[in-house]
Amino acid sequence: MTPPTWHVQLIGPALLSRTDGAELRLERKLAAALAYLALEGTTSRSRLAGLLWPESPETTARNNLVQMLRKLRLSTGSDLVSGSDLLELMPGTEVDIARRRQEFAQGRLEHQHAHGGDLLAGLSYDDCPDLDDWITAEREHLNEWRRLALRAEVTRLEQAGDYPVALAHARTLLELDPVSEEAWRFVMRLHYLCGDRPAALRAYHRCQEMLRREFGTEPLHDTQELAREIDRGTVPTPAPPRTPALPLAVLRPPHLIGREAEWARLDEAWERGQMIYVEGDPGVGKTRLVTDFAASKGVFIEFRGRPGDLHQPFTTSARNYRMLAERTPGLSLEPWVAREVGRILPEYAPPGERPEPLGSGADLLRYRQAMTVFSQQAYRGLGTVVADDLQFYDAPSTRDGLYFFSNLFSAPRDPTYPAPRVIGAYRTGELMPEVLRDTEELVRQGVAIHIRLQPLGEGLLGALMDDLGVPDEPALRQRLAHYSGGSPLFLLEIVKHLIESGTFTQGDLSRVALPITARVGEVISRRLARLSSPALQAARAAAVLQSDFDVELVAEVLGAPLLDTAVAWEELEAAGVVRGQGFWHDLVYETVSAHVPTSVRALLHRAAARALERTGRDSARVANHWQEGGKPEQAAPAFLRAAQDARDRYQLTETVQYYARAGAAFEALGRASEAAAARAQAAAVHDQLLVVGVQ
Repeated sequence: MTPPTWHVQLIGPALLSRTDGAELRLERKLAAALAYLALEGTTSRSRLAGLLWPESPETTARNNLVQMLRKLRLSTGSDLVSGSDLLELMPGTEVDIARRRQEFAQGRLEHQHAHGGDLLAGLSYDDCPDLDDWITAEREHLNEWRRLALRAEVTRLEQAGDYPVALAHARTLLELDPVSEEAWRFVMRLHYLCGDRPAALRAYHRCQEMLRREFGTEPLHDTQELAREIDRGTVPTPAPPRTPALPLAVLRPPHLIGREAEWARLDEAWERGQMIYVEGDPGVGKTRLVTDFAASKGVFIEFRGRPGDLHQPFTTSARNYRMLAERTPGLSLEPWVAREVGRILPEYAPPGERPEPLGSGADLLRYRQAMTVFSQQAYRGLGTVVADDLQFYDAPSTRDGLYFFSNLFSAPRDPTYPAPRVIGAYRTGELMPEVLRDTEELVRQGVAIHIRLQPLGEGLLGALMDDLGVPDEPALRQRLAHYSGGSPLFLLEIVKHLIESGTFTQGDLSRVALPITARVGEVISRRLARLSSPALQAARAAAVLQSDFDVELVAEVLGAPLLDTAVAWEELEAAGVVRGQGFWHDLVYETVSAHVPTSVRALLHRAAARALERTGRDSARVANHWQEGGKPEQAAPAFLRAAQDARDRYQLTETVQYYARAGAAFEALGRASEAAAARAQAAAVHDQLLVVGVQ
């Protein structure tokens, strides 16, 4: 017979309840310990003891913790907490606050507003300052989840016409956040929609009094305007939400507008066999230009740096080599080449062989020569290689790329399989200084050319608007051109927003109020606001992962069913937020990332670290996620593993960096001896680096 299991209740009164009806009230510090383990995950015994008994010597605090957990085990007849130096809740232990947080991360807001109560309600921790700060922050997180859930529910009910229930939720929202003008506007509008105009105006006057009393200020323009509309009886009744499908011409404009001169320069350089560098501001059209040009020259392959690559050595190259391998499966390689290629592509490694770590400059040279041989074979039949978003390439990948392409241009030409042309694109002002110096030197030598893309003029933007189907209203078009600042991407995002909001079908287009400025982030934010909650959470998880993610990994990070995440992903693709396994544009990624709430960001970073550890992915990436998730006890050993991995690849610069970061993480934990050991390792590798030079 399966023994009854325990449920941990931490929202409201802290207690344990069992499936057979038994209940145990939790002692104050035990409740805090269970809350910390539920929300922070695996925690060192010394860290937890120090939080609970900060004034006691460590030995006494640890003994107190042992006794407290022993009493818990005797009271429940089971182990709810396991581990020796690292403690964690037993798998399967159900904790209400952890479940609530997971539902929020998945975008399931329907339960957030249904249950009240504070985290560890009625319990005070003034004698534990650090623990008290943590609990205060987590209580605020819980309230923020409720506020977000209530806003979403009020909006849904209002659009559905269920005004009385929406008003009840709006009042609850106002109780949670009495200084929120948004909450006051909800209450005002819903009183009006319920037919009680006097109550709506009284709510406005109470809001006005509160703001004067608390802040010495007047309500915002939006609040005052709503009050005037209520007074006049002109508040519009909300229409059911409708998001028109984006036309194909908007998802990908049919013509490349206004780049004839740049195209001619690309053509000349391509015929001469020169490398080509194209730079420009974000959204100016670099990717469209170089990929359209490459397609005009035959078969091409597009490599892209991705946000996050900079902090993960060799990530970009590994992804690019994988693309080449998938394009040309089953290449016949000499044994020494196959052995080296097997470091990145295990299917090429000789059976039963595992290559030794790279221990010298000679080893690194042999590896690069092997990858050059592999690439030369894999590139056969390609006319052009496009390397986009060079500003995101990690340093070792950049060094490998420069080595390969310098050999490519100096090698004798094979008339049967001519070497592909190479086009790189990057954002102005964002290349690493050493990479910028290298590109400038190649241009100076005549090996490469450089093209700087400028914003489009008003006439060219007009031609682009023709392609996009923008109504032929001169005043509207002139304002759109001004708002876009000459950026094709900015214009696209504005037009997408206007289509989705139904603006093009409304009244006098010459007087359309553009609710956005030229900042594309604001435009994208408006479009993201139209996403369903699951789709938005999927986008946030992808933004935290930054690179090399897919639907399966996003689902694992969210702890959501795969099919549900796939549906959310389809919504993101239809909305032009993601494309395949990446974001539609880097600026979309940056906007999503910038709007991830702090509490959710830390949660997603920790979930990403766990998911990547389970899949055996890059240790540096795992370490970064643990650090960003506020878990130095996991980050420190992960940085040590990252340092060893980098050392095995003879990436000495990165090895020094990871040992130093491990030392900093150990220092933050108060583990001085381990911090000193990591820094000593960093110093030793740095001395080696000074002898051999940068690889």
